[in-house]
Amino acid sequence: MRIFLEAAHFGSFTHAAERLGLTQSAVSVSIKKLEEKHGVSLFDRSGRRLMLTEAGQVLLSEAERILRDVDLTIRRVESRRPAGQSSLVACTGNAYDFWMPELAARAGSAPVDVDLVRGTVDEVTAWVMRGTADVGVTSAMPSHPQFRQIHIFSDRLILCAAPDRERMVTERVTWTNLPEQGPILWEQGDLTPGLVAALATHRLEASRLAHPTLKLSSSAAVTSALKAGRHLGFVPERAVGAQIASGELVRIGTPEIAVRYWMFALREREIGPLAARLARAASAAPYGASQAEAD
Repeated sequence: MRIFLEAAHFGSFTHAAERLGLTQSAVSVSIKKLEEKHGVSLFDRSGRRLMLTEAGQVLLSEAERILRDVDLTIRRVESRRPAGQSSLVACTGNAYDFWMPELAARAGSAPVDVDLVRGTVDEVTAWVMRGTADVGVTSAMPSHPQFRQIHIFSDRLILCAAPDRERMVTERVTWTNLPEQGPILWEQGDLTPGLVAALATHRLEASRLAHPTLKLSSSAAVTSALKAGRHLGFVPERAVGAQIASGELVRIGTPEIAVRYWMFALREREIGPLAARLARAASAAPYGASQAEAD
């Protein structure tokens, strides 16, 4: 399946072989055996570049997820080595990028013994539900009755811009006059549902406020775009605290959106001590706040 993925991504058995350290013939034979085993053709070989057949498209849509689950399961098994057990903690993008590595290192007199992995909200929830990951950390409170969740730290989305763009703002920006400053940037990722809901409470339509073509999948990408000085954007305070302190970015007006992060696991797993250590670390970290609170 790994050979298939490489060939599908590059459209070439030769390039797949180079990536995997195999011969071109070994890759070709492996794909042929996979096709013969299931009685399908995975690639159309008639052109200069390999093209996926309908069966190949079906396999591609699932193969990456399957192999990611296999890798995570192996990591979880290895975390149970007698030399020192650790918890496999799956995090959504902003929790992984801006919170968890530092908090794990800060917590207590010794670092928290965790293995961190990154995924979408749906992936993190599925990994915890299946037992692939021990614990999940997301900005969306899981509602499934099999989960126990604890609020461990908080962030907020604030409106920012580069100093040059700030000088173009002629009045204090509020929710009421925010549309006059559009288009507004924000990440198209795990924080988007909460942001869209917050806009709606202020009678603002996200589709009319968002940039029509510039779609960015992470807060780090939004931060980078803001530095160009052309737009305002919503970013997590945790993500841009250092840039604001250095003057690279400036907070604009009063709009802000609260973001709460939750740690959750299956109910039979005890997560209270780990959540408490991370919450204490969050309260001591720059640009962060915490509140270990079970729901």
